[in-house]
Amino acid sequence: MNVILNTDEVQAVLVRVSAQLIDHGGLSEAGQEAVRAWREAHTIGSDELDRLALACNEALGNTIDERTTRMVRLRGMVYMSEKETRS
Repeated sequence: MNVILNTDEVQAVLVRVSAQLIDHGGLSEAGQEAVRAWREAHTIGSDELDRLALACNEALGNTIDERTTRMVRLRGMVYMSEKETRS
């Protein structure tokens, strides 16, 4: 399974998560301002958001790969999980 988030989707998640953190995270005023500044640095079209999107996609892909059992065909009609063939 391939899931790839574009920068708009990553930015939408960033805004929602940071808003929840600011509103309900119990942060001090300085902490809230730090989150706001970080969020403002990750606006659409920024290099920071591009790097964040790449990191999110890598982490998401790794998580999916770790939880997915792939099956490969070996020796005729016998199927084994890819994890079993690596060990």
